Amino acid sequence: MNGNKIKEEEILHEVRLNILEEQRHYLCKHLNPQDHFAYLRSKHLLTREDEELIKSEVTSKRRAERFLDILVQKGPNCYKSLVDALLKNGTQLFLAEKLNKEYERKKINLHNLLTGSEPMDPRGDIGVDPAALPHPTVGSIENQNIYKSHTDSASSSLTTYKSSYISSNDSNA
Repeated sequence: MNGNKIKEEEILHEVRLNILEEQRHYLCKHLNPQDHFAYLRSKHLLTREDEELIKSEVTSKRRAERFLDILVQKGPNCYKSLVDALLKNGTQLFLAEKLNKEYERKKINLHNLLTGSEPMDPRGDIGVDPAALPHPTVGSIENQNIYKSHTDSASSSLTTYKSSYISSNDSNA
């Protein structure tokens, strides 16, 4: 059981990192890193040197980029600590809300994928390769067939979406 918990935490950490990467452009446009230095330093996620590196960037966008680069290298608590800093500061709550909504959406899709409990949303990219996830074990054969049909369906939907996207971009060119 303990091994499954570690695996689950590792997967959720990857999902959180994926969200930070997917939302990077939005975060770099709106995030004000200086507002969060004190809190993140108190949690030992940023050092004085990290703070100086971030401040040395010329534009606000570059400061936010450097901030995110440094933060994601700080381990599995980086996502939670960023959201906590946003909530604690209170000036950029819309960023915390956006990150948390995306996390909940991906977490639900991951749960559905692993348990086969609901059809997976074809747009429900969880940020992790479904083939790398453990197969459901309850009701083994039945759930594995559900799992396979969901992943096949998601792959098929993704391929169809990519093809239609490429076609529409080619016709727009």
